[in-house]
Amino acid sequence: MKARSFGVAIAFLTATRLVVNSAHRFVFPFLPAISRGLGISLAQGGLLMSARSIAFVATPAIVASAGRGERRVRLGIWALGMMSVGALITAATGVYAGAFVGFILLGLGKPSFDAAAQSYIADRTPYERRARYMSILELTWAGGLLVGAPLAGWLIDRFGWEAPFWLVGVLFAITMLAAPALLEADIPQDHSARSRLSLDHTGWALLIAAALFSFAAETTFIVFGAWLEGGFGLSLAALGLASTLIALAEMTGEGAVLAFADRVGKLRMVAWGLGVSAIGYATFAPASTSLPLGLAVLAATFVAFEITIVSTIPLASELAPGARSRYLALLMVALGIGRGIGDLVGPALFTWQGIPANALMSAAGTIAALAVILSIARRSS
Repeated sequence: MKARSFGVAIAFLTATRLVVNSAHRFVFPFLPAISRGLGISLAQGGLLMSARSIAFVATPAIVASAGRGERRVRLGIWALGMMSVGALITAATGVYAGAFVGFILLGLGKPSFDAAAQSYIADRTPYERRARYMSILELTWAGGLLVGAPLAGWLIDRFGWEAPFWLVGVLFAITMLAAPALLEADIPQDHSARSRLSLDHTGWALLIAAALFSFAAETTFIVFGAWLEGGFGLSLAALGLASTLIALAEMTGEGAVLAFADRVGKLRMVAWGLGVSAIGYATFAPASTSLPLGLAVLAATFVAFEITIVSTIPLASELAPGARSRYLALLMVALGIGRGIGDLVGPALFTWQGIPANALMSAAGTIAALAVILSIARRSS
């Protein structure tokens, strides 16, 4: 098959990842509205989110089967198909059981697509400049909130909570069909020559740190919408605007990685991001009684968090070059486990003591992640 343009491939993967991240992120600020539409409590809504996150654990199995280890395009197509079915089942059934199945499929598809897209780009870029290229793809994480949340708020307000799921389900189907025409075909591999995935201290430590800092972020972010809606009486439209502020903060963090990570060093950027995140979470508790101050501290914290996670991905992409998709799949598992635990803990903490309890737990998780990253730095020096 004729090789496709790398620029076209990046544009397609970036646009598709924007849909993927929009589908993942719009749920957070509108979880109360979705829960009401399903006739369930916020805590039960948290279980949906937890099921979606814990489904990440199956990512290595999907990479090994649907992706046949290191086949990027095939893995991406399967992932988009799972997400399409998951979104459409959630919208079509309109009941808790159907949403539970749909969220699991969405949770299976997203990390699988992420691993495929990240590996596709990493395969074609030198490590010295990889953060720059991979950050372009990661800008869609903020874009998912910047575009997805306001659009979802508008759709829910006019057509009901199911509307955003119908939209992303159709878009996933379209991108699944377009992928073979726009991406360079997978190169058949000799399975006997495939590198064995073997993890050293750095490989394991990075996975542990990722689980810790994703748990920290999710513990606070899962109740972001409930805090604004319950504590300050914000409408659906206002929730969308508040989400836009957070998205702009995250885009700032992603842009910082694009501009500086290759020059400063990816591991150093991860450590700096964690340090600033910990300070932000620790100061969020006293600041959260004021909406403007609370939003400002939260935004600053998520700038730092984005620096952390976006720097982690190119760093991870070179820890097992011959088994890149498989190691990135393990990274998705670590992130999913952290998010899944955060999805369970976050609503319970919020119900118990409000947003300050969530922020303090997030600070503790981030400090633990920083300690693990510093252990990597000490071994590398």
